[in-house]
Amino acid sequence: MGRLSFLGVLVGLLVAVVPAGTASAEGPCAGPLAQWLDCWTANLDNGTPYVVTINEELSLVGPGQQQHQILKKDVEKRRHQLVVEVPKGERTGDGGTALLVLAGGRMVHPDARIDRIPRWAVDELDAAGVCVPQRLCELIVESDSQPKPLEGRELITEGLVADLSTHVGAIAPVSQPPTTGHERDRPDDKGDKGNEDSKGGKGDKGRGGNNNVGPTDEQASGYSGTTWAALWMGLLLALLLLAFVIVIRHSRGPVAVGHRASPGRRAGGRPAHASGSATATATATTVTAAPAHAARGEEATARLRVAPTTRHGRQVGRRPAHARTGVVRTELHPQGYVELDRVLYRAVWAEPGRPPPAPGGLVDVTEARERDSDVLYAFPPTAARHAKGTPR
Repeated sequence: MGRLSFLGVLVGLLVAVVPAGTASAEGPCAGPLAQWLDCWTANLDNGTPYVVTINEELSLVGPGQQQHQILKKDVEKRRHQLVVEVPKGERTGDGGTALLVLAGGRMVHPDARIDRIPRWAVDELDAAGVCVPQRLCELIVESDSQPKPLEGRELITEGLVADLSTHVGAIAPVSQPPTTGHERDRPDDKGDKGNEDSKGGKGDKGRGGNNNVGPTDEQASGYSGTTWAALWMGLLLALLLLAFVIVIRHSRGPVAVGHRASPGRRAGGRPAHASGSATATATATTVTAAPAHAARGEEATARLRVAPTTRHGRQVGRRPAHARTGVVRTELHPQGYVELDRVLYRAVWAEPGRPPPAPGGLVDVTEARERDSDVLYAFPPTAARHAKGTPR
C-alpha cells in the first residue's frame, strides 16, 4: 500500500479512543464505518465540546481514502469542538500526538510524554491547516537529532498547550458520543454495564465523551480543588475561634468580693473607741484574703466595699457661740423635746456625726437661724460649761 492520507488515519484514531455509549438497535448508525462517521458528526451539531482522554499509546494505523473524504467534508470543520487531554504519566504515541495537534483544545499534564511524529505526518497536518501555532509542529517532528519524546512541561512553557494539572473540570455535562454498530449488537451490553464502566475502555459512559481509562488526579483523591479549599478554610476558622476563646479566658482575672466590716470594728480589725470625733460606725474598707492561686504567681483582683455612714441628725452649719443647757426628755431622732427652765421645747439634734444622748442627758440648746422657726437646735454639751455649774 502507498502512504495513506493523514486525515484518514485520524479517523481510525477517533474510533480507537472514543468510548462506546448506549444506542438503539434501529437507526442510521449501523453498517460500515462511513455511516458511523456520519452519525458521529451529527452529534456535534449542538456545538458542545467532545473530550478525548489519551490513556494509552496510539499508532498511525487507520482506514483508507473513504474516511478521508468524510473528514475533509465534516470532521475538519468541527475540529474546534475536539478537546484532547493527556493525563499525568501517560504517553501519547505518534498517533496520539497527531490527534493532539488536530484538536482545537489541547490540555497536557507537565509529567506527560509527547512522542514525535514523522516528517510526512507533520506535512499532512500543515497542509490541513491545523499547525496552529507553527511552533507546535516544529517541536513534534521526528529527526535523528531529536529521537526522544517531549515532556508536557516543554509544550506548556512554550505556551502551545494548556496545563492539565491546573484545569478545573466543567460543571455542565456534555452530551454522550454515539456508538459503533458492532457495539450495539452485543447481547450482553445491558447486563455488563457495570463491568464496562469499571474497565473504563469502550464501555465507559463518561460525561462529554471522556475515555477515562485511568483516574485523573482529582478523581483519585475523591475531592475537587474547591472542596479542598472549603475544608482548609473551615479548619482555619475553627483554629481562630479556639485562639480567641483562649485569649478571652486568660484575660479575665479572678474577682474577690469584699466583706463589710461589723459596725463595732474599724478597718484594721481593732475595736472602735467610744470617744473621739469618729463614731463606732465609721466607714470601713476591707480586702479579702488572697485566693490560693495568688501563691502560684497570678495577680489577684480585690473588690472594695464601703459601709454606708449613718447620719444621726440634721446638718445645720457652724455651731453658735451662745447656748443654754437643757435636759433631753424624749429621744432626738432627730427631733424630740428638751426641758429649759421647766418648760418643754421642741428641738432637733444638730450633730449628724454623733448619736444623740438618751432621755435625761444634757445638751446645749441654741435658737434656730430661721426667724419664724419654733424649733431649737440641740448640740453635744460643752464640758467646760458644766464644770463651772452653768444653770440649766
